[in-house]
Amino acid sequence: MKTFLASLALAAAAAPAVAGPDFITPDPRPRPSPLAASDGARVITPLDDLIFDHDSHALSPVAQQQLAAAGAWMLRHPRYHLVIEGYTDSVGSAAYNEDLAMRRAALARSHLIALGVPIDRMLLVIYGEAAARRQAHPLDRRVVFYATDLPVREVAEVSIERKRARKAVWTAGNTLFTEARTGRPAEVVTRR
Repeated sequence: MKTFLASLALAAAAAPAVAGPDFITPDPRPRPSPLAASDGARVITPLDDLIFDHDSHALSPVAQQQLAAAGAWMLRHPRYHLVIEGYTDSVGSAAYNEDLAMRRAALARSHLIALGVPIDRMLLVIYGEAAARRQAHPLDRRVVFYATDLPVREVAEVSIERKRARKAVWTAGNTLFTEARTGRPAEVVTRR
């Protein structure tokens, strides 16, 4: 019996702890992130990743749970915006990968809207394959999302100018804005 209990204890100690996303913790520990739009002077709050299958923009059950936790967090913290960054690996054309990254980020945003998060509190930042490794890697196929108290326009500008994002999309009031890597200022695209 002692051997059995000792085996169980060793197995439990050897198994990696399952870490939940930062959005689940009741008091997330602020930490600067290399993926965040902050220059390091401002703290970005919770951060999480959704991983996608190759050439897919379908949400896994785990991703849906992560988004549910983020949505609940956002509803409890109304002064924050959620930045949703879309990435792909380097397989395929740049145009296709930018579109796929946009579909992934838009799907995450749609899921959060269905959970009650207002669209005006979310910013999509699309990288496509811009940050991908040379060799295709599963971790390049992701959506990264984090909460920030920075103004949406500031995050969009930093993402495009310093972090080399391809596009940023957000709404303010009833106006949809998009800013692309062309160097042009944000422009009104359409009104709802």
